[in-house]
Amino acid sequence: MNLKLKYLLLFLLPLFGVAQTNTFSPYSRYALGELNQPTFAHNVGMGGAYIALKPDSTMPIFINAGNPAAYALIKLTSLEVGGNFLYSQFKGTNSSLTKYSANFAYGALGFPIRSRGGACFGLMPYTNVGYDLKSTATSIDVNASGDITYLYNGNGGLNKVFAGYGVMPFADVLRKFRKNNLNVPDSIKVLSKTKFKQHEFINKLLSDFSVGFNVNYIFGHIENTSRVVYPNSLLYNNTYRQRSLSMGDFTGNFGMQTAISIDSVKSKTKAGRRLLKEKVKFTFGYFIALNNALKVSYDNTVYNYVLNGFGQEIIRDTVLYKVNQKSTISLPLEQGIGIGFKKAERISAVADFAITNWKNFKFLENTSLLKNNYRLAAGVNFVPQKYAAGNGAFFKKVNYRFGLSYQTGYIELKNSTLANYAATIGFGLPVGIGRLSSMVNIGLQVGQMTTTNSALIKENYFRINFGFTFSDRWFQKFKYD
Repeated sequence: MNLKLKYLLLFLLPLFGVAQTNTFSPYSRYALGELNQPTFAHNVGMGGAYIALKPDSTMPIFINAGNPAAYALIKLTSLEVGGNFLYSQFKGTNSSLTKYSANFAYGALGFPIRSRGGACFGLMPYTNVGYDLKSTATSIDVNASGDITYLYNGNGGLNKVFAGYGVMPFADVLRKFRKNNLNVPDSIKVLSKTKFKQHEFINKLLSDFSVGFNVNYIFGHIENTSRVVYPNSLLYNNTYRQRSLSMGDFTGNFGMQTAISIDSVKSKTKAGRRLLKEKVKFTFGYFIALNNALKVSYDNTVYNYVLNGFGQEIIRDTVLYKVNQKSTISLPLEQGIGIGFKKAERISAVADFAITNWKNFKFLENTSLLKNNYRLAAGVNFVPQKYAAGNGAFFKKVNYRFGLSYQTGYIELKNSTLANYAATIGFGLPVGIGRLSSMVNIGLQVGQMTTTNSALIKENYFRINFGFTFSDRWFQKFKYD
């Protein structure tokens, strides 16, 4: 990819992160809106699992922005950009609504730092708010003929700029351990065979251990309005309430990963051990997002009004008028663990389990009435023959992905929690003749946000996630010109 084009894409990323409609969900009116998952199209095709996903294969190098410990394995400068198409269908007891939109999803640049580390920075949406609701209720006052109308509207959202670093601090311990012990004569060996295997196992884990962090800057604007309109505004005052929130503050998240490789097994014969044709690796990961208190400024106004003959609002009196107020929002603490399995360059499987502590979430002066959210995700990536050549080689090099995810939900309404179920399939299409350094990633996600209460709105959605990965050698100093 042309170098100037890459810089142009990076320059344009902030323009794609604003003025979007990323959700139509009526439930985005709660908390900070609908949360965006910190994953790219590659992960989405695998059910959104990312905690134990290590990009330790050869090209193409992909960026795992969910767990910053994975940055340590970036060996080529990699640019990733992506977007999504959303189709949503909302169903109530007596009505239904269909909406769709296309939006920017993420942009990130990762690059290696020496031989043991890597860094990444990028931009992506953090939360999305977008709803327009109307409900009616019959007035019990005999002087009012008709229904009381309730109108709710919200828009905006928060974006996240992140920069992170990952490193493998013990990358050489296994090599040094074997060098110091394998070539020592039996007569002067300190470790027994059992002790040697134990120490070797520990050093394998340490040599593949990586740790990383992200510094995130969360910024954006959210506006929520509500109206109560009475059927006879000459006798009753209507009510209008508006809350506008703006913020820009820092938070962070950390991650760890390690792995253990198995390259041989016990032989059934007396030969001892035999080498595996395809090396097997088990990966493990941990992730934590901090529950920082973020500074915000907000306006909160409430006034009563009537409608004149032309439908214009005439303010009668102001009930509440607070502008340029300062407060904080306490984000929920999120922690998760992951496990993965990899067989050579063909099969990779990962699974996540994470908990987000929404019970301690604090929104301005109000404590939260939300529930803790539990997330489960699992996915598989399969490549028939990564280095295939000749006729039909393209389809042998395609990455085929499948995944499932489930979230218990953190919003509770009418004694029912809003759960989220989703199934995904994905494809990674190599780009370029004879090259593996670039790839187009496509993820198709079908899901449902539903509750056990039939009176609440249910959402069926279909999302297409697409991303582009470009990897190349940058900042390389050549010995000869």
